[in-house]
Amino acid sequence: MGKLAAFSDEIGWKTLVHSSRDIHLIILVRMLRLMAFGFTTLILVVFLKDTGMEHATIGYFMTMTFLGDLVSSFVFSVMADGLGRRFTMVISCVIMGLTGVAFAMFTNPIVLIAAAIVGIITPGGGEVGPFRSIEQSSLATLAPHEARSDVYAWYTFLGFFCSALGSVLCGAWLDYLTVKGYTDLAGYKLIFWGYALISVISIGLCLLLSNKMELERKEATPEAEDTVEDQNVQAETDESTALLDQPKKPKSKFFPGLNADILAIVIKLSILFGLDAFASSLVQGTWLSYYIKNKFEVSSTTLGSIFFITNNIAGFCSLFSTSLTKRLGPVVTMVVTHLPASTLLILLPLPNSLYVTLAILFVRALTQSMDVAPKHVFLATLVPPEFRTTVFAWTNIVKTMGLTFGPSITGYLTGISLQWLAFVIGGSLKVTYDIGILATFLSYNRHQEH
Repeated sequence: MGKLAAFSDEIGWKTLVHSSRDIHLIILVRMLRLMAFGFTTLILVVFLKDTGMEHATIGYFMTMTFLGDLVSSFVFSVMADGLGRRFTMVISCVIMGLTGVAFAMFTNPIVLIAAAIVGIITPGGGEVGPFRSIEQSSLATLAPHEARSDVYAWYTFLGFFCSALGSVLCGAWLDYLTVKGYTDLAGYKLIFWGYALISVISIGLCLLLSNKMELERKEATPEAEDTVEDQNVQAETDESTALLDQPKKPKSKFFPGLNADILAIVIKLSILFGLDAFASSLVQGTWLSYYIKNKFEVSSTTLGSIFFITNNIAGFCSLFSTSLTKRLGPVVTMVVTHLPASTLLILLPLPNSLYVTLAILFVRALTQSMDVAPKHVFLATLVPPEFRTTVFAWTNIVKTMGLTFGPSITGYLTGISLQWLAFVIGGSLKVTYDIGILATFLSYNRHQEH
C-alpha cells in the first residue's frame, strides 16, 4: 500500500485528485476536445481526397487552415483576459461546433476551405484554436507552483488518451458503417456530426467554470484585502524571477511591464518552438495516417488501433515527465526525452515491413511527448501571472506559424511519391531543436525551483 501511495504521488495522481473543481473541468473539456480532434486526424486527408482534392491542394488546404487559426487564436487569446477566459472558451466551442456542421453538410472545396479558415478544425491532430493558451494560463492561476508539473502532466496525458480513443472509435465506426452499406463519404460526414456534438457538450462544461479561473485584478480588490493580495503577487513575482540572476533591465515595449530579461528568453524559446513546430508540420498525424494506409494498405480499424496504441503510450509516459522535471529540471527533461524520439523519426520510412514500422512508432511514442509538461512548467514559472495568457498565446501562435507551411511541402512530396523525405527532414530539424534548447537554456535549469 505504501509503494502504491508513493507511486501515485510520484506521477502526480494525488495532486490531481485534490485539485479544484475548475481544474477538473478544464481537463475534462480538453479530453472531449482532443477526442474530437482524434476523429478528424484519421479521416481529414482521405475525406478531402474523396471530395476531389489533389495531394498538393490538400497541403494548401492545411496551410490555409493554419493561417486562419494563426489570426483567430492570437486575437482570442490576447483578448481572453479582457473578455473573460470562460466566455472566450465558450465562444471558441461554438465556433468549433459550427465548423463540424459545415464539414458534415458540404463537400464543395471552397466552402470547406472557408469553414476551415474561420473555424476550428485540426489539420494535423494537434491542438488548434485559443483553448490551449487560455487553459495553460488558467491552470497556472488555479494550481500552486509546486503542483503545476503534476497538473500539466495529467493535462497532457488525458488529452493524449482521449485523442487516441477518438482515433480508435473513429476507425471502428467507419468499418461498421462500411459493413452496413454506407459509403466512405457518408461515414466521414457522420464523424463530423459527432465532432459538432462534442463541441455542444463542451459549451455546457465551460459554463460550469467559476470566476476563479479568471485573472485577478488588484485594482478591484478592497483595501482591506490589499495586503494579502500583495503577498500573493509578490510570491508570484519571486517565483517568476527566481530563474534570473541578472539585475533588472528596462521593461519591454512589446509586452509593457514585462522584464526585458524574461522577454529575451521568450523570444529565444519562440524561435526554437517555431523550428520544432515546422518539423512537426511535415509529419502531422493526418499525413502519417495517410502514409501508413497508403504504404501498407491497412483497414480503418487497424489504423485507428495504431494511433490508439501510440497515443496512449505517449500519454502514459508523459506522466513520468513530472517526476523527471522535479529531479532534472524542465530544460534537461525537455531534451533527454525529445531527442531519442527525434532520431527515431528519421528512421521511420526505412522499413518495408509494417511490423518494423510499428515498432519504431511505438518505441518513439515512449518519449515523444514527455517534453510537453516541462515546457509549460518552464514558461509558467518564468512569466508573471498577468502576462501568462498573452505569452502562452504568443508562443502557441509561433508554433502555429511554424505549422503553417509544412503540410503544403508534404502534400507536394506526396504527389511526387517522396513523402518519406518529409520524415527525414522533420526528424533532422527536431534534432537541431533539441540541441538548440540544451545549448541556449541549460543555465536556466533550476530544477529545485519546480
